[in-house]
Amino acid sequence: MINIKSLAVAALIFGVAVLPLSAIAQGRGQGGQGQGQGQGRGGMFQRGGMGQSKGFLLMRNDVRKDLKTTADQNAKIDAAAKEMQAAMPQFGGGQGGGQRGQGGGGQQDFQAMQEKIQAAMKKFEEDATKPLDDAQKARLDQISLQMQGNRALMQEDLQKKLGFTKEQTRKVEDLQASMQTANQAIFQRVQNGEIDRTEIQPLMEENNKILDQELAKVLTPEQTKMFEDMKGPKFTRDPKDDEAARNMFNRGGRGGGGN
Repeated sequence: MINIKSLAVAALIFGVAVLPLSAIAQGRGQGGQGQGQGQGRGGMFQRGGMGQSKGFLLMRNDVRKDLKTTADQNAKIDAAAKEMQAAMPQFGGGQGGGQRGQGGGGQQDFQAMQEKIQAAMKKFEEDATKPLDDAQKARLDQISLQMQGNRALMQEDLQKKLGFTKEQTRKVEDLQASMQTANQAIFQRVQNGEIDRTEIQPLMEENNKILDQELAKVLTPEQTKMFEDMKGPKFTRDPKDDEAARNMFNRGGRGGGGN
């Protein structure tokens, strides 16, 4: 599939959500850490993971089937993906891998790379969703919420719709800041060869589970019901698309290694 494969390299650069989140549940009372990094709220985890962005979702066959996209719409979405694929090597191909291997001022370079890729991903999402009609866009919003699960609660616009208090916002920011810090540490361990990238998937699944549980605790009963209503009719995922996505993200494992 052109879909997920064409964008897998971006997933690696973002260090796809690998984090020991069990520490978050125990350490949420440590306000200092959360305050220190809460500024990253609009950062790379704002949408709950790149794989659940609307652009990525439109590359899934099961999503296209649910939306009843036409051949012309699919062609335009695929063209947007090809444009993204052509743009990605300058960020994450062989050159990017070499940069990550250098020890020097890597953190600054890595952050600049993230910002560039975020801008590129934003453009891809705009181009990919442009061919959809209003009804399809509304349904895609619902599917996106279902696929993200409670991680959608990290989105500022959703927090506004749910009427978050300042305290609720702070709690989510603390969770997000802890996630980013832990993710950087794990990514460094992979890069240093302390752990193998085959260990990423089990960690990610367990961590996502813990994160979902912690985010759910932030909501009031009324907000929980409102959030569920926003998701609309149940979206039926095709296991083949899930497996393809998993394989592609895993295969992107080391810079340019998927080629």
